[in-house]
Amino acid sequence: MRLDDEQTKKLLEYAGPVRIRQLSLNMALTRLKTIYRANPSSATISKCTAEINAIFDKFAIIMQSDFDWITKL
Repeated sequence: MRLDDEQTKKLLEYAGPVRIRQLSLNMALTRLKTIYRANPSSATISKCTAEINAIFDKFAIIMQSDFDWITKL
């Protein structure tokens, strides 16, 4: 389960209802969206991608449904 920068960008720019069930990912996404809005550069997207992927690596077993939702954006 890994996101690429393009998927992360779509996730950070997504304005609809977020269907992420895991609290740790939801909290990180809220913080990362704020960071991205302040500096929407490719370097910021890469850092956000790395952080989201680290969360997926740590909690892979319980995050499959959240990952599936994100990849369908």
